[in-house]
Amino acid sequence: MRVLVTGAAGFLARPLLELLRQDGHELVTTDRAGAVDHRGDLADPGFTQSLPDVDVVVHAAAVQYVTADLPRFRRQGFFRRNNIEATQNLVRRYSGGVELFVNVGTSMMYDQTGLPVYTTKSPMKGVGVYSKSKLDAYRLVQGMANPTATMIPSIIGGEGREGLFRGFVTSMTKRGIAIVPGTGDHRTNMVHVEDAAALLALIVRKKGTGLFNAASPNPLTINEWIDVIQETLGLSKVRRIRFPYWIIKAGSVATRYRIIAREQLLMLGQSHVLSIDESVALGWDPKYDNRKVVEAIARYISSSSAPGAR
Repeated sequence: MRVLVTGAAGFLARPLLELLRQDGHELVTTDRAGAVDHRGDLADPGFTQSLPDVDVVVHAAAVQYVTADLPRFRRQGFFRRNNIEATQNLVRRYSGGVELFVNVGTSMMYDQTGLPVYTTKSPMKGVGVYSKSKLDAYRLVQGMANPTATMIPSIIGGEGREGLFRGFVTSMTKRGIAIVPGTGDHRTNMVHVEDAAALLALIVRKKGTGLFNAASPNPLTINEWIDVIQETLGLSKVRRIRFPYWIIKAGSVATRYRIIAREQLLMLGQSHVLSIDESVALGWDPKYDNRKVVEAIARYISSSSAPGAR
């Protein structure tokens, strides 16, 4: 099949493209930058309409809080343009014209009510500008006149991903200190980027429809993340300093969620675990558990921070 992959120069798409090639698909790639077939902005209706006919679309393009050009102000417009308007243009271009449209969402689309496990039947509700934009984009895809699927990943990790872990690893290796936000005892799911890509490729291969959660087995707490980083990097002594959650929340509110977003704040204050029943039933077999994901991130950050690494 001929498969269009958006966000093709991004973290998730890179391993996905290799898997789709192995499956024998003809690939068409697009992104705002990078070595892709069609370079342009999906929020530009003219550009999106110029994209070629394909059999399947895998929409992996999106901006989030770790996006390099994330503005300090006017974030609502930034997320609306890049997540909602871009998806709307793709829906207009391909609705009724493809065999399958595969969307990439986020687990923060689930209503964060402190459930022990979020399933694909759990209520959805965006809480911040990012999750609201992804939820609106998901609903646009749901209204298409062709089969659709949405992969809902937890935090995607692996070699090349840093985020919160850069601060942990740097502080632990250089100062022997780990800052623990809140109690650090809430379990939070991650998924390795290669496993997330494998699930997307499987959805395309089997033309799966509906919702598919992506999360690695055996979710860990932040305290356990620190244990794994310490063991992986062979750090003998690490002092833990606990930072009360109420202070983090007050600071987040005072800065209008620019330092710590609403979604990130919620993840620090409660568990975030996903059921992967539908994904496993489709045939998904994740190769990494959460410990291996943290190990991979720790090694990557440590090696990239070493003298002469860059």
